[in-house]
Amino acid sequence: MTPQFHTQNRQAFAKHIGDDAIAIIDTAATITRRGDYEYPYRPDSNFYYLTGISEAQAVLILAPGQSNPKARELLFISGDSNHTSQWQGPRLAPEQASDMSGVASVLPLNDLPFYLSRLTSRFPNVSVNDDERARNLRQQFPTIALSSVLPALDQLRLIKQPVEIDLIRRAAAITEQAIQVAVAALKPNQSEFELEGILIGSMLSAGARLSFDPIVAADSNSTYIHYPAKTGHTSRHGLILFDVGAEFGLYAADISRTVPVSGTFTKRQQAIYDIVKKAQIIGIKAHRPGTTIAEIDALMRASQIEDLKAFGLPTTLADYPHISHHLGLDVHDTGSAYTKLEPGMVVTCEPGLYVRDEGIGVRLEDDILITADGYELLSSGPEVV
Repeated sequence: MTPQFHTQNRQAFAKHIGDDAIAIIDTAATITRRGDYEYPYRPDSNFYYLTGISEAQAVLILAPGQSNPKARELLFISGDSNHTSQWQGPRLAPEQASDMSGVASVLPLNDLPFYLSRLTSRFPNVSVNDDERARNLRQQFPTIALSSVLPALDQLRLIKQPVEIDLIRRAAAITEQAIQVAVAALKPNQSEFELEGILIGSMLSAGARLSFDPIVAADSNSTYIHYPAKTGHTSRHGLILFDVGAEFGLYAADISRTVPVSGTFTKRQQAIYDIVKKAQIIGIKAHRPGTTIAEIDALMRASQIEDLKAFGLPTTLADYPHISHHLGLDVHDTGSAYTKLEPGMVVTCEPGLYVRDEGIGVRLEDDILITADGYELLSSGPEVV
């Protein structure tokens, strides 16, 4: 990402703030697992969208009403210390943070209380993205009016810029490659943990991280939509369901594939797989500006219900609660199932059937860019004809 990308995002967001208010955007806090061991760190998506800074302990303040242009954007960073440099390596210097973000005024995090006091006395309307920040501000400055920045930022992040789409496309390619490597290694009596390791190794070696913990579900475990345990094993005539997403440049992919361990579906598995595949093709073709994920989901469910009648299976789909979603900096990105699709939005398409009595679960999921006249598949997809 270039500093221009983040600068443009701040400028667009500033229009939502107004000249009589300020916005305070915190990045994510570090989370300690035990002692001094921390979980892997990832910045807050909104903070990264506005700054490009991936370090912890950083705060952005936007004050569009300031007369001095350099005071309209203030970035506070923790800077270097003997402790951090010994344990983690050097932190960003102010000049580096300014170059990355495009923010001219980069200040020590220790100066934040002083600036908060000055700004809140002049701008009593304050928008925040962090609940703890909101609680502290209420205690320190009880006369200010607090609101959330999230609705405005959620709206801004819906439409992906070309550079964002390229990162999602790259994440999708890395994800599909990882699934292909895992499928090539499939064999009977193989642990789900081993397959997860193959997936993760492939994604890491391609320069990506994980957008979520992979779902690797063999046999009857495939009938649980977000099966987490990975304690099962494959069987010779069973299925394996992969639901995997690489994160590249902090942008997520999300792809699901269901394959037979032996390389050949049983007759029953093939029939259920074909129902899901047919529904997905119908769903993919329905992607265009003006429709919604909910409407597309209804089309796919109608297709499945019609086909299920021929197999004597329940047709309510009551045990199929999941639905497709928006995709971006977060794997479940901003936007709802009822948001009208527009060019530049990226969504998933993921029908599934879970026949628990027979131990057969099938899900197919692909990533889709909405274009001016329809859609573009960012992952390989089924055979859409």
